[in-house]
Amino acid sequence: MKNKIIYKIGLLCGIIPLTVGLFIFFAWWIARAFFAIDLNSFEEYGFLWIIISIPIATIGLLLEAIFAIRNYPNFIRQSIFGLSLILLNIPTAYWVLEKQADLDKRAYVKIYYKSGVVDLSELKLKSSYFEKNIGELECLNSKVFYYYPKYINERSGDSYSEIEPITLILKTKKYDQIVELRLPRIEKGECLKLYIDKEFNPLTKWE
Repeated sequence: MKNKIIYKIGLLCGIIPLTVGLFIFFAWWIARAFFAIDLNSFEEYGFLWIIISIPIATIGLLLEAIFAIRNYPNFIRQSIFGLSLILLNIPTAYWVLEKQADLDKRAYVKIYYKSGVVDLSELKLKSSYFEKNIGELECLNSKVFYYYPKYINERSGDSYSEIEPITLILKTKKYDQIVELRLPRIEKGECLKLYIDKEFNPLTKWE
C-alpha cells in the first residue's frame, strides 16, 4: 500500500469533523430535551465548527483521491470507504442544520412538581391550535416537555408579537381534582423551568 500515511490522515479529516460536530449538536439537543437547558454557546460552536470543517473535509477528500489514484486498481474498497466517510459529512451537516432549525421553533419546559401531597394522574397542554398529553407526574418529581409556540400577527412587523395562550391542565390522582394553569410567555427556542407549589401556583422561580 503506497502512501498509507496519506490514507490515515484523510480518514482523520473525515472522522474529526463528523464526530466533533455530532457531539456538539447532540450535547445541545440533550440539554434541551432532558433538562430544559439552552446551551447557547454550543449552538454558536456548532455553526463555527461547520465552517471550520469545510477546509478540513476538503483536504481529506484530496488526500483520499491522491491515495486512490496512486494505488489504483488496488485497495479499491479502502479508497471507496475513505471517500465515502468524508462525503458523509455533507448530508450529516444538512441534517443537523434542518434539525436545529426545527428545535429552535420549540419551547421547552421543565415542570418541578413541589406539592408533596398528591400525585398527578394527567398533565395536558391545551391551546386553540393543539392538545398534547404529557403523562403522569409524581410528587417532588419533574418532567420535561416541549411545544411549538404560535405567534399572532407574526408578519405584522411587531417586535413583540402576541403568542397564542397555552393552558396546562393538571389532574390529581387521588381526588380527580382538575386545575388549569396559564403558562407564562415562552418564545420559540426558549427553555423555562416551572415550579408548581402545593396550592398549584405556577412559579418561574422557586423561593
